Parts: sequence; structure tokens; C-alpha cells
Amino acid sequence: MGLSSTCMVFFLLRAATSLEFYDPGDDDSNLNTYFTNDYISAKLEQLQQKYPKLLLLGSIGDTPNHNKILYVTITENAKFWQMYNRPSVKYFANMHGNEIRGRGLLMKFIEYLLVKYKEDDDVTELLKTTIFHIAPTINPDGFDQARRGDCDSTQGRYTSDKRDLNRDFPDHWQSGTKLKFATETKLLMKFAEEHPSVLSISFHDGSLVVNYPWDADPILRSGQYAKSPDDDLFRNISAVYARNHRNMWDVRQQCTNGKTFPGGITNGNQWYKVFNGMQDWNYVYMDSFEITVELGCCKFPYDAKKTYTDVWSDNFKSLFEFSRLARRGIHGRVTDFRGTGLEGARISVESVDKDVKVRHMMGWYWRPLVMGNYNITASKDGYYNLTRRNIVISEEEPYVNVDFTLISKTQFPVNKKDPIKSGSSTEIKKEKKTGKLPRKKNGNSSSVEAAIEKNQSTKSAMLPNPNETLPEAAS
Repeated sequence: MGLSSTCMVFFLLRAATSLEFYDPGDDDSNLNTYFTNDYISAKLEQLQQKYPKLLLLGSIGDTPNHNKILYVTITENAKFWQMYNRPSVKYFANMHGNEIRGRGLLMKFIEYLLVKYKEDDDVTELLKTTIFHIAPTINPDGFDQARRGDCDSTQGRYTSDKRDLNRDFPDHWQSGTKLKFATETKLLMKFAEEHPSVLSISFHDGSLVVNYPWDADPILRSGQYAKSPDDDLFRNISAVYARNHRNMWDVRQQCTNGKTFPGGITNGNQWYKVFNGMQDWNYVYMDSFEITVELGCCKFPYDAKKTYTDVWSDNFKSLFEFSRLARRGIHGRVTDFRGTGLEGARISVESVDKDVKVRHMMGWYWRPLVMGNYNITASKDGYYNLTRRNIVISEEEPYVNVDFTLISKTQFPVNKKDPIKSGSSTEIKKEKKTGKLPRKKNGNSSSVEAAIEKNQSTKSAMLPNPNETLPEAAS
């Protein structure tokens, strides 16, 4: 929106908190060895029993070697997470089985959130307002084959079926077509559809940097910058992670492999091209703004205790501050005139060529944005589009509520001469074909949209509060 990247980064960095450092693994005798798959399973079950109101344990599914891909949902009253108007953040690690730092990092982060709830005001507020879906290992079969002390080889990288999970997702440049996916890939895609997230991170090893979309562009060569529609936002949230890391931002501390990353961030394609990656798939198909975080140079260091201690002290503040970014930009509810949520509606930002879908049955949506002045449009097949203009995201108000009440074309038909009628059917067809919303023409207002504006505040006040009947918050 005409702002410099420096200014935009400052906007999201200034809210950083002074967290008290706490290592939940200090008294854990298992620090002398790496967390095995059996240990992770037992530890998560123990935490569920200890914190039943905050943690819900589940399985994404079974791998070909019969390992379970376990995940936890963490928030206040986790059992009822789907009923809350809260944005979700998703953290996955160990996609490549021999890249192990993320396993320990996420296990520590899970326990940190649970232990510090009600003790630390920032953590308590985070669990009152945000939902976490965390899977410490999404390739447990690969981990079983990896070799401790092996920094560079590919042993354990792949699944038991010899598949590279980060080259196995539908590619948007090829219309999402792919003949066959790994078992794990199918499970992860299904999970993403059932657990929509606003922001997400996939943790890897082999370098020390934050990587953001595009990971691949079919026209540009590897090494060239491939700019996504949300490039400003991705650079911004990547910088938040890197700047809160202990040394990722410092090129003198980065890996000695001939490649340095100013500020600790890089565009994926500019680093090296990756087709069929999970990062781009999440952004394109799931509307989840995902980055990839490389946690360290050696993929599987020998010293478990030092590795776990260092990765936590280096990253715990980055994880916390990144999580808070889910509540930046715009959020709200899209309903019909009866107050029913319109799941499947689309939110379009006039200056950004990327729509997001309303994925909650109550009609709630979340759309991260950097500072600026925006025109926002809500649309759904069978309804008249509605645009809210001059929505300002600022340092003083970084998280703005923007609700929409859409009028049904069936219940409120208009004559053929009405300006809103002309072109509306064409617009719907275009949306279906391209996935992009048409831009509203200047001066093309209508009596229908005027009626929406006139009645919006009255109808919004009449909507039921979905939180009224929910259980009390965890004590």
C-alpha cells in the first residue's frame, strides 16, 4: 500500500513482548537422548491427562510402517475448539525424517504453553484468543531410519515408501494435478482441510533461514525472485520470526555453505526452486500463510542435550511472536440477512490478487494484512457482492473487525436494468473459472448495496452470540 518494507516490518515487530525464559525440559532425563516416536506418544498422552481443558490429542493417521502421526490442539477449552471465534496457527516438524530439531522444539513449545498458562499473562492471552494445531513429527517412519550424527546425507529423509514429502503436494502451476500421493501426503492434506489455519510453519534443518513463497515459478529460473501476491506480508512475517531469533538475522552466524541471507529470510525460488512443496500448496489451496523455517546447519547433530537446549533458547520467542501475528489484519463474519454464516464465501482485497475462503461454518474469517488502507469485498455464488471501503490497518489498530451481510439474489431479485444485475452472472462464472474475484467498477453503486449498508449495523446487533452457550474457560 505504498509503505516501505522497513516500515511494514516495524509495524509487526513493535508489539514484541519481554517473555520470561523457561525451559520445560530442564528436569527431563530424556534430554540426554533424542525424543523417540514412542516417547513423543507417551509424553503427549501424559500432557493430555494433566491438562485436559487445554490440550486435545489426536492422530492425523497411520503411516505405512504403522506409526501414528500425532497432533495436539491447544487453546482454552480445547475440546470445543471448533466453536470458538479464534484464528488457528499450525506448526509441523520433521517432514524430512532426518531433520530433527523441530521435533524437540515443538515438544518444548507445547509444554511451555501448558505450564505458563495462568502464570504468564501473554501466554494466557494467547490461549484465550488463538488455536494451535501442532504435530512434532509428520514423518515418523523416516525418523526411525535416520542416523544420529549424520549432518548431510539423505538417510531417513524420505518416507518408508521412498517419497520426499516436500515434493509430493499438488502444484498450483500444473492445476493441482498429480496421479499418486504418499500416504502421509494424503493424510496431511485431509488434516489441513479439516483444521484450517491462518498461519503455519514447517520446520526443517540444513540451513538457518526463514523461507517464504513462491518456492517455485515455472517461468523464472532457480535463483530469481518469485513474488507471490502477498509478498509484502510474507516478507513481514518472515522478518518477525528471524528478528526474534537469537542469531538467525545475523549473517555472521549463518551456515558456512557459501550462501548468506540478509536479515535471515529468503524467497524460496530465489534460493532454489521447489515444485510440489507443502508451503506453496497451503498458501494456494488452503489460504494458510505458510513459511518454512530452517533451524540449523547440521540435520541430525550427535549431542542431543545441547541441540534441544539451543534450539529452544534460539527459537522460543520467535515462535511466540509469530503466533501473535494471526491476530493482525482483518477478521469478521459473513452472513446472510437471517444471520446464518456463509461458509464458502470469499474475501477479496482490492490491491492483492489472492482471495481467501470463509472456512468456518459460522461464517468467521481471518485475513492477515500489513498496514494500509484497503477495499474489502465479500462474495458468494447466489448473493450480491458487498464491498467495505477504506478499511485502515495501522499501528494503533492492527486487527480490524469487518463484518458482511450478503443479500440473496433469489430472495431479493432485481430487474434487468438495475446496475447490480448487469454483469453479476458473468462475475460469478469468472470466479468459478479463475478463482479470482472481479474488481468493482467505480461509480457502479446500486439500491441493493445501499440497503445492505443501511441495515448492516441493525442486523449485526440482532445476530446470536455463538459464544454465549459455551463452557466456562479453563481455570
